[in-house]
Amino acid sequence: MKEPVKLAIVTAVLMMAVTIFFKNIMHEPQDVVSLSSIPFYLYVGYFIWKCGGAKLWIGITLFITLAMTILYAFF
Repeated sequence: MKEPVKLAIVTAVLMMAVTIFFKNIMHEPQDVVSLSSIPFYLYVGYFIWKCGGAKLWIGITLFITLAMTILYAFF
């Protein structure tokens, strides 16, 4: 699979996971524009800068999405 396809799949999965987590598990409303679209912004950033490989961007996207979700959910 090509790198952009891998990143698109990871982005879609993370966006759905954040939405499902807040809607079904936390039962709290979320700021859809800022929180659910974080992986999308990082995906766009991959195409703008093209530095590093797919594994680096997947790691960064996963880390930032999880960190923002944890901060938003518990603080």
